[in-house]
Amino acid sequence: MTNWTRRAIAGFLTTTALATGAHAQTEPASTQEPPVEAGTAPATDPGQGFGEEIIVTGIRASQAKSIDLKRESAAIVDAISAEDIGKLPDVTIVDSLQRISGVQIVRSAGEGATVNIRGLPQVVTLLNGEQYLSPANLGTAQPNLNDIPAQLMSGVVVFKSPDVRNALSGISGTLDLRTRRPFDFKDGLTVSGQGEYQTGKYTSTDDYLVSGLASYRTGRIGILASAAYSDITLGNNYAGFAGGHFLNNDWGGNGNAANPGADWIAPHGYETFHREVERKRFGASGAIQWEVDDGITLTAEGFYTRFIEHDLRAGMNISNRWNALGWMNPTVSEDSGVEITRLINNVPTQQSVLDVDEYDLDAWWVNSFSVNRSIKAESKNFNLELEYDKGGPLTFSVRGIYSDADYLNTNGQVQGDLSNWQYGPDRQFTLFRNAADRTRGTFYPADIASQYPASQYSNGVVGVNGGRYVNPNPLGYGSDPQLHIDISGRNIVWSGFDRVIGGGLGADSTLRDYMSNLDSYTVAAYSSEGNNRNNSDLYAARFDGSFDFEKADGALFGFLNRIDAGGRASRRRTEIQNYHLFSNLYAGNGASDPNGCAAQWKAIDVVLDNTAGCTAGEHVPNPNFNPALPVSASNPETVFQGYTAWRPTNLGANNNVYFLDDFGSVTEGFPGIWVADPRDFNDPLAFQQRVFGNAFPVIIPGTSYNVDFYEQSGYANAALEFGALQVNAGLRVVHTLIKVRQNLTGPVIPYGDTNSDIGDTFDRNDYWDFLPVINAQVDLTDNLKARAAYSKTMIPLDLGNYGGGLTISTSDSPGVDPDDPTTANNAPEGVRQVTGASAAGNPHLNPWRSTNYDVALEYYWGRASLLNAGVFLLDIESFVTTDSINDGRFPDGDGVIRRTVPFSRPIQGTGGSLQGVELGAKVAFDDIIPTDGILSNFGFDANYTYSDSANESAAPQLDGSKFPFQDNSAHQWNFAFWYQDSRLQARAAYNRRSPRLTGQVNGIAIYQDTSQYVDLNVTYAITDNFSLYGNASNVFGEIEKYYYQFDEDSRQFAWRNEFEPRYSAGVRFKF
Repeated sequence: MTNWTRRAIAGFLTTTALATGAHAQTEPASTQEPPVEAGTAPATDPGQGFGEEIIVTGIRASQAKSIDLKRESAAIVDAISAEDIGKLPDVTIVDSLQRISGVQIVRSAGEGATVNIRGLPQVVTLLNGEQYLSPANLGTAQPNLNDIPAQLMSGVVVFKSPDVRNALSGISGTLDLRTRRPFDFKDGLTVSGQGEYQTGKYTSTDDYLVSGLASYRTGRIGILASAAYSDITLGNNYAGFAGGHFLNNDWGGNGNAANPGADWIAPHGYETFHREVERKRFGASGAIQWEVDDGITLTAEGFYTRFIEHDLRAGMNISNRWNALGWMNPTVSEDSGVEITRLINNVPTQQSVLDVDEYDLDAWWVNSFSVNRSIKAESKNFNLELEYDKGGPLTFSVRGIYSDADYLNTNGQVQGDLSNWQYGPDRQFTLFRNAADRTRGTFYPADIASQYPASQYSNGVVGVNGGRYVNPNPLGYGSDPQLHIDISGRNIVWSGFDRVIGGGLGADSTLRDYMSNLDSYTVAAYSSEGNNRNNSDLYAARFDGSFDFEKADGALFGFLNRIDAGGRASRRRTEIQNYHLFSNLYAGNGASDPNGCAAQWKAIDVVLDNTAGCTAGEHVPNPNFNPALPVSASNPETVFQGYTAWRPTNLGANNNVYFLDDFGSVTEGFPGIWVADPRDFNDPLAFQQRVFGNAFPVIIPGTSYNVDFYEQSGYANAALEFGALQVNAGLRVVHTLIKVRQNLTGPVIPYGDTNSDIGDTFDRNDYWDFLPVINAQVDLTDNLKARAAYSKTMIPLDLGNYGGGLTISTSDSPGVDPDDPTTANNAPEGVRQVTGASAAGNPHLNPWRSTNYDVALEYYWGRASLLNAGVFLLDIESFVTTDSINDGRFPDGDGVIRRTVPFSRPIQGTGGSLQGVELGAKVAFDDIIPTDGILSNFGFDANYTYSDSANESAAPQLDGSKFPFQDNSAHQWNFAFWYQDSRLQARAAYNRRSPRLTGQVNGIAIYQDTSQYVDLNVTYAITDNFSLYGNASNVFGEIEKYYYQFDEDSRQFAWRNEFEPRYSAGVRFKF
């Protein structure tokens, strides 16, 4: 493919040179216009006045305008255009973008959210031709357009080859979002509006959307304002892996008695949950245009978005509690055909990896959970632009923009535990850890212990200040449940809930009994983790000018029609701050710090006895005291006992609760459970302040940083014409200066997994890029156009690759087992021990750079009909990859360094290539069928993309093959069939995407399986001013299926995501 693409381009340039001579005597004089740069569009009707475009209505007109934009552009582009004011073809912008060949999307709660082009997320987003500051991706390049109401857009142009005049260009493409301006409309007042009712098949909520636009133009002045607001609730169900992907022997081992010498997928846990996502989306756009004089126009505009989301999840987690990986035993499996190399007794040993259909689970942790991940985002983008075009050869524009964006993402959660946490020789985890006295578990000061009945005290031991040991969950189960899962079919099938496990509900009680009894749920932990507060602002100024020789004395030298030149300077500052919420506990009540001991995890398994930091507790009788020996430092009468961070609390004590038994069709055999209402954590800071009396953020230094970008660029472009061959050849020169503030990280703060912030380090880097762009096209006939493009592209890395610092990973130590030599370097039981570390950022890494080639052939069959085919190649210079060396030495939670752990760092890796084919057909039957019959009212829009990729930087898969680029599907199909007459229009759209890589574990790929979505729309115009419409999205309720891919013939279930069908009905009007 690579060599063929290069030969195709060379062949195209040769044939177009020959075609020049063939057409030289018959072609009329060229009327080549400037290329359609981002933010501009040619008038669709030459008879319209200055700057005025036809407001398209209907599917056919939308398709015609998109074709017109493609035909008139110098670069290789595709476009989507609104069918009417406030109506893109699909419900969201991203859902509409997936209809374009080469564009692939990922959904969030069923709505299109993120975009890649030709398999890469390194895409630039523009707004009316200038950089758009989007709150959802301040630290990354990949567009996330969740916050933008589609009703504010007049269209979107996708640049697949760069236009040198664009403000910025991505590696694989550029999105230009286009809003309306008052000079788009005729003189007078234009008013439009929309009201819509929505609901989902599973959520069944009453949702709504309203939008409106008012534009007034009189003579030289125009004013426009538009706004949209929606309040919706989306639903989906989940079943599958939870926590992290591992193989059974990742933490040591060589299989088990039933499967000696084997390895298998053994994730941290499995979850099943119901999810609802509440989204409130508001956007407003305003513009004032003033034609100061003939050909001189001043435009001032603003674009505002506000987005509030509550991602609400409630369900059950069954896991190993991060304790060890021996909790899963394959019962039905076969050899996957791949092997992994393990170091067994310091000898490299090949272990076969099993493809498992069924597991027995020794469930070490069973808890209900409720999680609320909330987003509050706001963006403001302002533009002031002066354009000069008096119809002469010289045109220019001066433009300044200011943008700022804020993004707050918070987390609140609670776990409702069902175990009584008592010790048992066959139980992997217990809160009763004192081997000398197994009645000693969770311990509390006298004022808390006195709130519980004496029957809940686990023993008669009393501390020197009256503290007592209190059973954390007397009505919990008494032995680890033995469950079974079958993942051989479409869904995950559970069993084992009716096995007798004893405990607080009686000797004959089962796990099902505990799950149905609210009083058996005690709060295991409250936490608020992984919060982030990001903000960014942007200033940019630019000048663009053109001199058209054809409007002066004719083409210079007979072939130079026009020159373009411009410059741009920008400064973007971004602050990324990630944090956890801590609370001070036991202030003035046994804490060594008068303010209390700061704890991230307010949990029943956290003991405040870490002498490396604050302690809270009191002395109790020493269970190991030997009265036959003298009292001494090694034989004290009393020992310090730390208080437990959180007291025994019923799940419903601080939360609203409800019984959940509907997990959709992706889970079978799972009983109902009690869960807290995740809406209680809409404001997790306020919740923790109410429950704990205080709460405050502590930053995560390894992932918090500041990055400032200073960029100066200039370009020159020449529009050349050689007979039928038209060439735009340009060069953009970019100087980039990066200033970075990174945090220096210290040891892990006790009672959490947050490293301490011990200072800042500052660094900087700068580099130059010289980026040639050539876009060539030739009209082989009046309707047949051939194109070729060559370009070099550059885009900075995601900001974390520059600013990220050191992060140390920890887990609870299971303690030292004398019979297991692999545990010899473990910390004492319950102490957080280091398992690995990573340094995320390096300011001196190179940006993304690529050399791109395109060849395309376009046949314009009619005003609304087009056939096109193209091939592309992206030759990427290098990837940033991670190098992991087993050389990290860091202290455990008690301050002792015990082991060497893997330490990963970002490095400059080798490059890779991505190549493919794009085929498309937009057909309106009345363009090709000479009839006025009903058939002429039909049409379709179909395309296919083949995108082949190979990641040369990544280690190969276990079967020896190379990994593709993550998130890239090799095949994508789109087909939309439509009908439109004078009143009725209808559209059925189908999207199919082949498997995409989402991750990997030890060389085993994790894929999302082929996904398919069907959407329907019907609109009926009652009059020219009023219409009714209905939509159905995801008609067949797509279930996203994920799996582990061992080789071509062997794969294993990973998880399922079930999205609900959505329905809406509404009314539109315009005057």
